[in-house]
Amino acid sequence: MGKFQNLARRYSVSIVIILIIYALAVNKQLGELCAGIAILLFGMIFLGDGFRAFSGGFLERTLTQYTRTSIRSVIFGSVVTMVMQSSSLVSVLSISFVSASLITLTQGIGVMFGANLGNTTGSWLIAGASSINISALALPLIVGGLLFNFQGGNIYKGIGKVLAGLGFFFLGVFYIKTGFEDFKHIMDLSQYQLEGYKAVIGFILIGALITSIIQSSHATLAIIITAFLEQQVGYEQALAAVLGTSVGGVVTALVASLSTNIEGKRLAIANCIFNFTTVFIVALFFNYFVAINNLISDAIGLSSDSILRLAVFHTLFNLFGIVIFTGFIPQISSLLNKMLKGHGKGETTPLFINDTILPYKDTAVEALDNEVKHLYDNAFAIISHTIGFSRSDIRSDKPFDELIQSREWFKQDFNVTELYNTQIKVLFNAIMDFSTKLQTFVSETRYIERIVELQVASRKIAEATKNIGLLQANMKKYTTGNNLSLRKEYDDMRVDLGILLRMIESIKNNPSESLETFKDNLKQQKKFFKKQDKNAFDIVEKLIQDGAINAASGTSLLNDLSFIHNVAKELISAINHIYGMSSVKAVETNNA
Repeated sequence: MGKFQNLARRYSVSIVIILIIYALAVNKQLGELCAGIAILLFGMIFLGDGFRAFSGGFLERTLTQYTRTSIRSVIFGSVVTMVMQSSSLVSVLSISFVSASLITLTQGIGVMFGANLGNTTGSWLIAGASSINISALALPLIVGGLLFNFQGGNIYKGIGKVLAGLGFFFLGVFYIKTGFEDFKHIMDLSQYQLEGYKAVIGFILIGALITSIIQSSHATLAIIITAFLEQQVGYEQALAAVLGTSVGGVVTALVASLSTNIEGKRLAIANCIFNFTTVFIVALFFNYFVAINNLISDAIGLSSDSILRLAVFHTLFNLFGIVIFTGFIPQISSLLNKMLKGHGKGETTPLFINDTILPYKDTAVEALDNEVKHLYDNAFAIISHTIGFSRSDIRSDKPFDELIQSREWFKQDFNVTELYNTQIKVLFNAIMDFSTKLQTFVSETRYIERIVELQVASRKIAEATKNIGLLQANMKKYTTGNNLSLRKEYDDMRVDLGILLRMIESIKNNPSESLETFKDNLKQQKKFFKKQDKNAFDIVEKLIQDGAINAASGTSLLNDLSFIHNVAKELISAINHIYGMSSVKAVETNNA
């Protein structure tokens, strides 16, 4: 019995899908309606893939350049969504960019708000398509798109997917219309109509529920418009259902934010605030908005029964939300930063990388670059504290001869091995997982080599942190001990590594044109540590001969000098790879 239950649980999804296929095959009317929804969604997927195929990073670069103010962010989100006909794609991209710190939360909120307005062009397209015979246009677009897709080059394939996407989009609307015409005889929605505000709330919930289930406001709008055409719902009920699509539409952004960091989650919450508040206000003053909608529709010459009035209403309430909220975007951002705090102590999490940005190679590589630098910052803190310095000490201009006199950090109780596991290894594994997946999305040599460089850098950082843990106990013991000779040797190690860390901080804070000078300086540092390691035996031997230390202490000192050399070597290699001062063609990908 238990075995049967395990098998049923394992194949439950497949069983449910098969049952749905069977039910739709038996019921022709319901099958046509659901087929129309599926085809429309398929078209939306093709449209998104098509634009990604030939954007070549243009969308990502433009997003970072033209979102510097709240108004520009809103305009950018509106225009891009109008062109790409996918608010979901723009929303996911915005969340990914904010998560990767490529744009600020304030910029992302503006783009997200604008995407809601840009999404209203879909209602105009669907309403217009529903009023004419578009099946004749859909099939040529699909065939033309397929022929383009057979051509070589990403540009042609991208054009092909866009054309095919539009074709499937129109075909989906046609099948929804046809399916609904037959389905109305089986289920007459008009008999369930409510009155007054009960009808408004009821149809808002219907629009929200359908949108949240099928994850497409376009598909829901097609259903609403068709139901209105077939007189299944009245004018005001249809408007309320259109309003409800904005409530259900937040689900896509919320789902996308689940795999992102706190910044992505803040942006998804901002989208909820925009949609929920706008819908609440419009619902509260619904009759007034209907009256304004009628005035606008009459002014532009729409007949009283025109389905384009639904598109006017969709645009109207989203434009109202933009007008209300755009001026408060900085305040919303500030409020969310205060309300939603990042992770405190405990295991670190990636700040920049998440799987949603993998298809956007320029963005993904830049996010990976930032995540490796995040990994270094974690390692920098651990290494600095292990050798008895604070990060502010390293970053200051104070002489190290003065800094080594303070031994306050050696009184702190922390375990490098534990910090390695929670702050380094978990992040290193996430970097390796993300970068390995990213390589399946890129084919250009420059991207592959950069990914490999960053993989190598992250491994070197992890190794450096692991090595510093091996000398923590002796560093603390002998630096605070009574043997002056040992104290001097360990203080010298502290100073040597501190100078290297300070140099690396200078590289991080200086423009790229200085990198050639830094490369030479790092090369000199590498030679210095190599020489120190080579002379280690002579130093230890002389101390033993002079009676300054015993043989056991000499062995410990010899090992620790070697560990310091290894830490320095790994850090220098990592920084060379991070800042493109070293070339690499391959990388070991086993866990650190």
